[in-house]
Amino acid sequence: MNIIDVFLVSMSPLGAGIGVPVGILGDINPVTVIAVASIGNLLPTFLFYRIIDAIRKFKHISWYLDRAHEKTGRYTEKFGSIGIILSTLIFGGHFAGIGAALIGISLHRAIPSLFMGLLLQGVIIAWLTCLGIDAWGCFGGYLRI
Repeated sequence: MNIIDVFLVSMSPLGAGIGVPVGILGDINPVTVIAVASIGNLLPTFLFYRIIDAIRKFKHISWYLDRAHEKTGRYTEKFGSIGIILSTLIFGGHFAGIGAALIGISLHRAIPSLFMGLLLQGVIIAWLTCLGIDAWGCFGGYLRI
């Protein structure tokens, strides 16, 4: 298992849930695995935004999406970036990205929050993976603790 495999696996809907443990078990630095898996999981978000922009051109779908944006507007203003980060932790990067695009959050506002959520998700998954192996030996050799 190399870093390119981690990147490609992380682009799939399984995302960091599979990419991070596979990379760590493949004896790759956990910090590198987390960064690469987060970037790999974030890249399809650009495609989701393009697809949803194309779908918005249809009158009936556009009306429905605008209505959803109106109903969720107060929540996006209230929770903003924290809401995107939490939804990324709960639902994963792909679904949080699709949700952000559907309710009308701009791409430049959603990307930093999605990336932070994916990094946090990767750290949690790496930590759980290392607990299953040997947490001190897994991170201790790389972080010089």
